[in-house]
Amino acid sequence: MWRSYYDQDCATWSPQGKIFQVDYAMEAVKQGSISIGLKSKTHAIVIGLKRSPHEMAGYQEKVFKLDDHVGVSMSGLIVDGRLIVKMLRERCMSYKMLYNSPFPVARLISVVIQSIC
Repeated sequence: MWRSYYDQDCATWSPQGKIFQVDYAMEAVKQGSISIGLKSKTHAIVIGLKRSPHEMAGYQEKVFKLDDHVGVSMSGLIVDGRLIVKMLRERCMSYKMLYNSPFPVARLISVVIQSIC
């Protein structure tokens, strides 16, 4: 069979027993730079390594503020992450306008999971 047939879906196994979408995602993470988050009882910090792929290229933002109470950090290919950040910001904003309270972080996590699956 032709390989591209098996890399169009994250639930289709190849005859070799691989899911190519998982391999592609792992390669994207390898090409990206690292981001780390640390939390204590009183503080939280998120660090993203700025790495330029070429001398003439600019740095890509790795840490994004979603709302006053929550942010997100990403590694891998940033294009996909920016779409998720935009969607999460819109959800936080509409929730705040509707309920006059911040979007619960646990529900934000479930929104992310539902959007990528």
